Amino acid sequence: MTILSSDKNKKMNGSNISERIKTMAKELFFSYGLKSVSMDDLARLSGVSKKTIYQYYEDKDVLVHAVVMDKIQLHERLLSSCQSIANEAIDEILMWDTELFGIWTDIHHSFFYEVEKYYPKTWLELEYYSLKMRNLIIGNLEWGKKEGLYRNDINIVLIAELRMHQHISLLRSQLVTTQKLSTDRLAKEITMLHLRSITTEKGKLLLDNYIKNDN
Repeated sequence: MTILSSDKNKKMNGSNISERIKTMAKELFFSYGLKSVSMDDLARLSGVSKKTIYQYYEDKDVLVHAVVMDKIQLHERLLSSCQSIANEAIDEILMWDTELFGIWTDIHHSFFYEVEKYYPKTWLELEYYSLKMRNLIIGNLEWGKKEGLYRNDINIVLIAELRMHQHISLLRSQLVTTQKLSTDRLAKEITMLHLRSITTEKGKLLLDNYIKNDN
């Protein structure tokens, strides 16, 4: 049996406590928004004292930032995976829709409003990441045009902006609660509209084939 040193034990325990706090924070923040969850709520539901929470996260700002950065880093890892295995531009878009967008759909619609209003440092990280995503969408549009799957006459910059606005509007929308609609379902319908509007006949045939195989 290997006996860990006291310092290693402390490090492992500290990491476990930090993750425990962050995991509970994600669950609460994403379910109820940021303003309605206090550090007292977090301490009570995580089983970690508020004093201990502040040893790992200086304040709520730091904790919110850590939670959001976890989401961004997960999204980046999955995005890299999609890029490496996509057969062509349409395949990449469909993988983004199924593999990536779902990462954000479990978040309460007020979360992003509250980050923008009360947590400017974290909001800047989201803004920066949205610019990276916009550039990736531009790359996808250029790829699809080269393959003859997307129309030659599309305005790539404009379409990329519209696509970003579609995603942002979905994440901040109350349609899911007011109309009892699934965010995933809305995302898929909007993606289909997006692809139908930019594809050539060749692209539409390929898209129809993907849809047929998916059903």
